[in-house]
Amino acid sequence: MTKTKEKIPPVVKLNYSKGDLIIKAGDYGISIYEIISGKIGIFVESGGAETRVAILGPGMIVGEMAFISGNTSTRSASARALEDCCLEVWHPAMLLNAYKQMPDVLRLIAGQALKLITRMNKMVVESSLKQGKLKDGQTQDLSDQRENKRNFYRKMVSLECVFRPVNSPKDLELPGRIMDISKGGLGMTVKTSGLLNYTPVSGDELFISTYFVPDQKVNMTAKIIWLKKGKTDGVISLGTIFTHMEPEDRKRLGFFLMP
Repeated sequence: MTKTKEKIPPVVKLNYSKGDLIIKAGDYGISIYEIISGKIGIFVESGGAETRVAILGPGMIVGEMAFISGNTSTRSASARALEDCCLEVWHPAMLLNAYKQMPDVLRLIAGQALKLITRMNKMVVESSLKQGKLKDGQTQDLSDQRENKRNFYRKMVSLECVFRPVNSPKDLELPGRIMDISKGGLGMTVKTSGLLNYTPVSGDELFISTYFVPDQKVNMTAKIIWLKKGKTDGVISLGTIFTHMEPEDRKRLGFFLMP
């Protein structure tokens, strides 16, 4: 008799509103989440106080510890939406075969790294509580206080790109230069003389194209979160966060960001 293969739940997308609790520390859970849009705060609780230890943005993963530990432990931290966000939810069975095929040494490195991060987070929280004399229920933000700052690895680059406001004609190509990029967004400069009749403002959504390697165009959509006058006259600096990127382009970005 042929054994029926267990059906793997499909990938689904879930939307959360600002303030919604996504993961609760101490609960059992097996789902892994990829942030498609929005920001999520990671919290731990100690001594009656809730402490935020990280802010995660688009392209980042939440809930991976449960997968690495074999789904035998409870969630080590809570996750809450800091703004309206969309998450892609994966069942661990989708990744299990690929994970098992990894060389043993890579699985060992991944497991040890995540355990080390967990211990470090606990130490940081305990140290903060001792030094900060927090009151019950008070939230101590250990991440950057600037809400729009991308608080993860940024690669400094100098890449020519073209961009246009979303919903503008597709043949419109405005020149720009990407100066830094991360999994969550990018910083770029544009010359005002090359913008024709377009004036960028905070909140605008841009379609951006560039090349990480020759003959491999990468497309992304990003929202302007800040802008300022550049160091050179006639130049504007923009800071953006990604709002959409196709999986293949996201994979190329991941390889590009590798040291």
